[in-house]
Amino acid sequence: MSVLKRNIAFNTLLSISQILFPLVTFPYASRVLGPQAMGAVSFADNFTTYFLIFSALGIPLYGIREVAKAKNNPEALGKVFSELIFIHFLTSVISVIVLFIISYFTHRLRTNFALYQIGMAVLMGNVFIAEWFFQGIEKFKYIALRTVFIRMLTVALLFLLVHSIEDRNTYYALNLLATILAAVTNMYAVNKIVKISFKQLSLKKHLKPLFIIFSNSVVTTIYLVFDSIILGFLTRDVNVGYYSASMRISKLSLAIIGVLSAVLLPRLTIAFQKEDLTEAKSLLAKSMNFVIFLSVPIALGTYCLSEEIILLFAGKSYLPAVSSLQILCFIVIFVGIAQIFSHQILLPLHQEKKILYASLFGVFVSLSLNFILIPFLKQDGAAISSLITELCVTIALFFYAFKLLNFKFPVLQVIQSMLTCMAFFIFKYFVLKLTLIPILVILYTVILSGIFYLVAQLFIWKNRNVLDILSGFGPLKFLQKI
Repeated sequence: MSVLKRNIAFNTLLSISQILFPLVTFPYASRVLGPQAMGAVSFADNFTTYFLIFSALGIPLYGIREVAKAKNNPEALGKVFSELIFIHFLTSVISVIVLFIISYFTHRLRTNFALYQIGMAVLMGNVFIAEWFFQGIEKFKYIALRTVFIRMLTVALLFLLVHSIEDRNTYYALNLLATILAAVTNMYAVNKIVKISFKQLSLKKHLKPLFIIFSNSVVTTIYLVFDSIILGFLTRDVNVGYYSASMRISKLSLAIIGVLSAVLLPRLTIAFQKEDLTEAKSLLAKSMNFVIFLSVPIALGTYCLSEEIILLFAGKSYLPAVSSLQILCFIVIFVGIAQIFSHQILLPLHQEKKILYASLFGVFVSLSLNFILIPFLKQDGAAISSLITELCVTIALFFYAFKLLNFKFPVLQVIQSMLTCMAFFIFKYFVLKLTLIPILVILYTVILSGIFYLVAQLFIWKNRNVLDILSGFGPLKFLQKI
C-alpha cells in the first residue's frame, strides 16, 4: 500500500474513534453524573475551549504547512518547531491568566473553580501535544495508534473511577490525563526527531499569517454559533433544543469527510513549493472524488432516515427536529468541498486572506438570513440559513481557488452519486414492510444501501479513484482487473 493510502487509512481510523468513543462514554457519564453535574462539566469545558482556540492562534493549521516545507531539512525543521511552540506557550500563559481571573472573580464560575483549574492545566498541556508537527511530517500511523490507545485507557478509567455525582471532577480530569499522556509521548518523539532550541528565534515572520488564520477561525465561529444565539433570542429554548439536536447529528460525519485535509496538506504544500502542478492537480482530483464519494450518500442517507435517526438518538420529544435535520444533512457536502478549496489549495498557496474574505461573506449571509427566516420558520429557518451560508462560502472559496489553479470539478461524479442514492429510498420502503423499530430500520437500510452504492461505484460507474484505493488492500486486489 502506498504511503498516501496508508496515511488515509490511519487518519480514517482516528476519525472513526473520534465519533465512536463519545458514543460509548457520553451515555454512561450522563446517567451516572446526572444533568446538573454534566451541565457544570460541559459548561466549564465549552468555556475553556474558547481559550484553547485563542491560545492556539491558528498554529494547528499553519504549523502543518510550515513543518511540511521544512521536513527535509532537520535544522530548519527544529527551528520552525521551536518558534511555533514558543509562541503557543506564550499565548497559553496569557490565556491561563485570563481564565484564572475570570473564573476566580466571577461568582457563578467560582462555585465550580476546581473544574476551571483542570481546564487551565489542559490549556497548558495542549501546547506540548503539537499534533501539527506529526501531521506535517506525515506520521499519521503514530498519531492514530497513540490517540486510540489513550482514548481506550481513559474509557477504561471512566468505568473504573466514575460511579456517582461526587466523581464529577474526576470525570473532567480524565481529559487532563489524556492531554498529559499525549504531551509527554509527543515531546519524547519530537526530541528524537529534531533539536529543540529557543535561541535566536524568528517569531515576527509567523505573526501575520497566524493572525489571519486565527481571525478566520474567530469569524467562522461567529457564523457557526450565532444561529443558535439568534434562534434563542427570537424563539423559545425548545426550538434551540430541536436545532441543536439536528445540527449535532448532521455534523457527526464531518470527522470522516475531513480525513484528507490533514493528510494532503503536507503533500500539496510540497507540490506547490516545487511548482509541480501535475502532482497537485492529481492529489486534488483524488480528494474531490473522495469527498463526493462519501458526502453525497451520507447526506441523502441521513435525509432518507432522518425520522428514525431522531427517534434513536434524541427520542420522540425531538420529532419536530426531523425537518431541520433534513435541511442540515446537506451541509456535509458543502463543508467537505469547501475544505478542499481552503485547506488544500488556498492555504498551501499562502492565500489565508482569501479564506478570511470568504468567511466574512459567510457572516454577512448568515446574520441576514437568520433575522429574516427565524421569526416565522424557527429552527427550520436557522437550518436554511446555515445551509445557504455554507453554500455561499463554498462558492466564494471556489472562485478564489479557481483563479489560482485551473482545476476540473467532477460534476459527472456528483450526478452519478446522487442517482445511485435514489435507491436508498426504495430500500427503506421495503425495510418498513418488515419492521418499524428505528434501530433496525437504520441498520438494514444502511447495509443494503451501502452494498448497492459501493457495487454501483465499482461496477457500473467504474470510479477509478475508489478502485485505486480499495485495490491497494490485500483481499481486494482482484479489483485491479476492472
